[in-house]
Amino acid sequence: MNQYVILAGGGRVSRRTAEILGDYDYEITVIERDADRCERLADDRFGTIVHGDATDPDVLERTEPERADVFAALTGDTDTNLSLCTTIEERADGIRTVARTDRESESGDLADSVVSPEAAGAKAAADEILGRNIRSLRAATGNLDVIEVEVDRGAPAAGKRLDEVLFPSGSQVVSGADGTDIAGPETELQPGRRYIVATEPSVADDVWKLMVKER
Repeated sequence: MNQYVILAGGGRVSRRTAEILGDYDYEITVIERDADRCERLADDRFGTIVHGDATDPDVLERTEPERADVFAALTGDTDTNLSLCTTIEERADGIRTVARTDRESESGDLADSVVSPEAAGAKAAADEILGRNIRSLRAATGNLDVIEVEVDRGAPAAGKRLDEVLFPSGSQVVSGADGTDIAGPETELQPGRRYIVATEPSVADDVWKLMVKER
């Protein structure tokens, strides 16, 4: 039976965590309160998307936490994440909790595992969810994020060659369209096609904004 994971928060870290887990055929539910983000997550088929506030007991109930193996609170707010982990442990026996936190040293008693956004949050979260005996390709790259991005129509870099786009220092487009070849200066970033990008966590958002249209 596939492992079932609930992710609270539908931002960049949660989105990329879901992408990694998808490689392992995990059943995934994402809770997100922003309707536009929910629509985008649904379009990318990251699993079941629940629109609502994860701190609302009725919203949590819709995710069926009693049958989940792991609950990962990956919102941008540490206090919310730790509170959610405490709440879910009271409602679901045996569930494992993972919290994204910027206070790692003082959060260990409130969740089974904690991950820091400064340590490539998506990779670290996925590694904790997958278990310590399994490491994703992204988690094996040290301090780098390795992400696959589909270029949106209307994104700043769409339709341009790599030598025409000013990517931030600390990032590199690795593959051509859909991973068919190694990217070079003449590689064109075609809308609707996917590219593999290696990036330091500190500039990942800047890379994302170049390739994905602001919504």
